[in-house]
Amino acid sequence: MSGSSGKEVRLVVPLEAVVAELERTRKYIEGIQENMKRALERLNDLAIARELISTMKLSKVEEALVPADRSGSVYVYAKLERGEKVLVQVGQEYFVELGLEKAMEVIVSVENEIKELMKELEKELAEATKYFRSLQEVILSARAQAASGGRAG
Repeated sequence: MSGSSGKEVRLVVPLEAVVAELERTRKYIEGIQENMKRALERLNDLAIARELISTMKLSKVEEALVPADRSGSVYVYAKLERGEKVLVQVGQEYFVELGLEKAMEVIVSVENEIKELMKELEKELAEATKYFRSLQEVILSARAQAASGGRAG
């Protein structure tokens, strides 16, 4: 920080504290990236649901392939008895039976919410990455000073 007198004020922080902060920031960045990955997976799932509902709206679908496991490695054929309605997750473990048009509205709304979340996560990731790089620069500078025997300030 410089004042009108031209004097510089230096803050001395132990290198170990900077290294610990770097590690905390790295873990924070990994957490953001994991949240982004989950959000993208959710968007992909919603796109598949939206596609199915679009197909159901355009033509009478009597049978569908349904995954029998979470990974989608086994599918079973299912006969649709009420093809004009679907169950839509509205939060946590809660589902509501809706007509196809209303279900589509809910899915699009959720997709938009997730896209907004992704924008926020991208901003957060950019800020955290910038901070991480500044910490790396501090550490590299300190190591360079230590290797050259240090400098008087």
